[in-house]
Amino acid sequence: MKRLIFFALLAAGFVGGLIVFAPLSAALTASGAGARGLGWSSAEGTVLSGTVRGLTLDAKPYGNAELDFSPGGLLSANLQYTVDWAGPQGSGQGKVALGPGGHISLRDYTLSLDLGQLDQAALWIRQSGGRVDLTGAALRFGPAGCVTAEGMARSDVLERNREILGPGWAPMQGALRCEDGTLVIPLSSENQTGTRFEADLRLSPDEPGRFEARVSGIVPRELAFALPIAGFALQGQDYVYLFQTSDTSAPQ
Repeated sequence: MKRLIFFALLAAGFVGGLIVFAPLSAALTASGAGARGLGWSSAEGTVLSGTVRGLTLDAKPYGNAELDFSPGGLLSANLQYTVDWAGPQGSGQGKVALGPGGHISLRDYTLSLDLGQLDQAALWIRQSGGRVDLTGAALRFGPAGCVTAEGMARSDVLERNREILGPGWAPMQGALRCEDGTLVIPLSSENQTGTRFEADLRLSPDEPGRFEARVSGIVPRELAFALPIAGFALQGQDYVYLFQTSDTSAPQ
């Protein structure tokens, strides 16, 4: 009996060693990532640690990512990696976990996204630039979309558009939330004269992203003149800008 146990442990250690040192490229292929629209030009390293280059999602380029295996995820039956990502859309770090039933979570994350890289971004954003920074404890997605959103969003859009919107704006920020499977990234600010700027970016699996910006409250004459030039349309007493991206690559 002792011999049987010994050989069983030896075999388990051998198999475990093979898995640990398996090439990262083989592990990605076996994970079924391609079925989710994820592609890559090369994957270097092993399951424990490696680099994925030329990432694409639904044929759209997303840069490179460094992956380090995090064994803590095994306690909750999750495959977890610490990820450091950089690409045309921005950069970010966090712990990505793949769980049973198609659940994906991002914990202890920081993301910095370039708004100018969004499909069909507003002309005034492309000209001035602008970023959205996301920080938080957890983002969780299931088969039906966003399940949990714990974090804050902040943006420098107003600072970069002082020529259009004027000075004196409070920091633009908001708390992330989930609505019917959609991740909502809200941002709002108000200036000293009572003008309010609100923006929502909505991301949902298999659906185009949606962005809405609204200027309300006391809108001075010079701003009321500039907003339509920037693409805002008058709706009642508010000025509204809407666009819908062609990108359906929200987490799924």
